[in-house]
Amino acid sequence: MKRPRELSNADVRVLLKVECDLAGSQRAWAKAHGVSAAYVSDVLADRRNPGRSILAPLGLIETTRYVPIARTYAPETPER
Repeated sequence: MKRPRELSNADVRVLLKVECDLAGSQRAWAKAHGVSAAYVSDVLADRRNPGRSILAPLGLIETTRYVPIARTYAPETPER
């Protein structure tokens, strides 16, 4: 089973912009989904992160990931 692709905030903004264009405007999309047009505008302008009220209509959920920090180790050389 293939894991779904993870999206960045920029990816979500592109998806939201496309959906707003399909709805006719940011205001029309916002009204159809019960959020303020100002909130949609702020998300599109990267002034706010998208919350559940924007993510859910886009078919998305927010998750938290924990990944290891890449570390660079010098190979140990034996003392002579």
